[in-house]
Amino acid sequence: MSEKKSKKSSKKTSKKSKTEKTVKDNSLIYVDYVAKTKEEEQIFDLTIEDVAKDEGLYKEDTRYEPVLVAVGQNWLLGAIEEELVGMKVGENKTVEVPPEKGAGTRDPQKIKSIPLLKLKKQGVVNPMKGDRVKFGNEEGIVTLVTGRKARIDFNSPLAGKTLVFDVTVRDIVTKMKDKIVAVIKRRVPALPEDKYDVSIKAGTITIELPKESRYIEGIQYAEIGIAADALKVNEKADEVKFIITYERPEKPKEE
Repeated sequence: MSEKKSKKSSKKTSKKSKTEKTVKDNSLIYVDYVAKTKEEEQIFDLTIEDVAKDEGLYKEDTRYEPVLVAVGQNWLLGAIEEELVGMKVGENKTVEVPPEKGAGTRDPQKIKSIPLLKLKKQGVVNPMKGDRVKFGNEEGIVTLVTGRKARIDFNSPLAGKTLVFDVTVRDIVTKMKDKIVAVIKRRVPALPEDKYDVSIKAGTITIELPKESRYIEGIQYAEIGIAADALKVNEKADEVKFIITYERPEKPKEE
C-alpha cells in the first residue's frame, strides 16, 4: 500500500516540475536586485523600494520596480545573466562579479593632474578633495589639490572592485505580445500600457502609439531602441512599424 502511494506521489512531483518556469538563454525576464561592493559592502544600485528606505537610500524621483532583462543580451552585466540561466521564478541567488567582468580594473593612466586654470575655464572653481567633477567628456573624483593643479581620478568608482548582486527572478515573459509590450515599457515607462496597441502579423510588428507620445522627451530615440529590442526578442520578425494617428478636429457647432 505504501509503495503505491509513493509511486503516485512521485508522478505528481514530476508533472509539477515540467510546468515550472525556468530561465533559459534568450528568456525575457523581470528581476529584482541589490548590488553592493564586496569590500565595503556599499550599495550602489537596487530595484527594491523597501530596501532603499531601510538603508536610507530612497529617492522620490527614482522608479523602484523589477527590471526587464533579455538573458544573453547584456541588459545587465553578462556575468549576472550567465548565472540567471536555470533559475526559477521566485528563486534568489547571490552572484559575485570580479573586476574584469564588472567595472574593469583600475587604470593608472586615468589619474591625471590638471591645472586649476583649465578646470576653471570649464566651470570647475575651487575644487576640493572628494568632489566629483566633469572635465571635457569625462567625469572623475578629485583626490588631491596642490598648488596650481588638481589630481583627478577618472576611473569608474567601481573599477577594481568585486561586485555582489543579490538577484531574484520575479517573472518570465512568455507570450510574444507581452514581450513587445514589456520592451516598450522599458524604453518609455511614463507611457501607460492602455495608451498603445501592439499587433504581430507574419514578419511585421506594428506598434500604434497615441499622438500624445510626441510630447515625451526623446521619444524618437526611444522608438529606435524599442525597434531594436523588439527584433531581438522576436527573431522571426523582419520589421517594426510605428503608427501615430492624427484625427481631424471636430468643427464647432453652429448656434
